[in-house]
Amino acid sequence: MNTSFTGPADSESVSIAVVTAVASHLDVSPTELPPLYEWIDPDAVDALFEPTRSSGLRRGRLEFPYDGHEIVLECDDSLVITVDGVSIVDDCCPTVAESADV
Repeated sequence: MNTSFTGPADSESVSIAVVTAVASHLDVSPTELPPLYEWIDPDAVDALFEPTRSSGLRRGRLEFPYDGHEIVLECDDSLVITVDGVSIVDDCCPTVAESADV
């Protein structure tokens, strides 16, 4: 099973990164997975991890099920997506320096 994950393009959202990470973990195409919105609101996920206007980087943790898999999102200096206990580091969460430019 392929558990490596290459971070998405800078413009890719956290919700898209979740689907891409799960697909990578399962070694399938993201289009083979059901829509994320059947389990959680993708816009809400994206909003939770957006940089704030006043204090820069937003940090946090979110756990939810997706298509029979346990997903954990943790954002500190980078986004870590955990799928069924396998951590996948992703670079779509802005760093402190990047969030200062927002």
